[in-house]
Amino acid sequence: MSDRISLKDQDLLRRLRRMRVLVIHPDDEERALFLAHIKRIGCQVEGVWPAPETLPSYVDVVLFLVNPSRDGKTPGWMTMSDAVARIGIIAYETPEILSELHSLNVHGVISKPIRIFGILAALTTAVSLASHEARLKQRIKSLDETLKARRKIEKAVEILTTTRNIPHEEAYRRLREKAMNSNTTIASVAEAIIASSDI
Repeated sequence: MSDRISLKDQDLLRRLRRMRVLVIHPDDEERALFLAHIKRIGCQVEGVWPAPETLPSYVDVVLFLVNPSRDGKTPGWMTMSDAVARIGIIAYETPEILSELHSLNVHGVISKPIRIFGILAALTTAVSLASHEARLKQRIKSLDETLKARRKIEKAVEILTTTRNIPHEEAYRRLREKAMNSNTTIASVAEAIIASSDI
């Protein structure tokens, strides 16, 4: 087995070292340990307490103390941080804590008392999961937009077949030609036809 780090692993470490990490934890020895170790990994890191309402725009990863007594409310900073990797810090495992982790949709967990071993693995896993989740959300959004466009096109084709007394294929061909001549999308042309027909 080679001692050399593969190019893929080198790239992963480089990306990890560019991460900006926020630790939401009381200012104590454990937070100091977190900050020192994450700095040693090569990340930019800072600590805050209490939790802010919103996160700074530059934050890539948040490590936060899980608080099960929030009455079911999602923390303010979390509602606006879809793309941020979230790692929960827990002091013990109870049904309430586990339920909290589930509802917060964390990408990783670190347990207290803090041990240096495991922080790098938690960071790597959380960043990978958050990135994968963001790609899936983007794909879902794209598919949703495609489906909405398809429905508009079908409605516009139906309007043209009825008002112009032409077959579906001809109506679609006209839509496509109009879009090409106008240097716009078929969905935009379809939307204009639907709007004019509503009027």
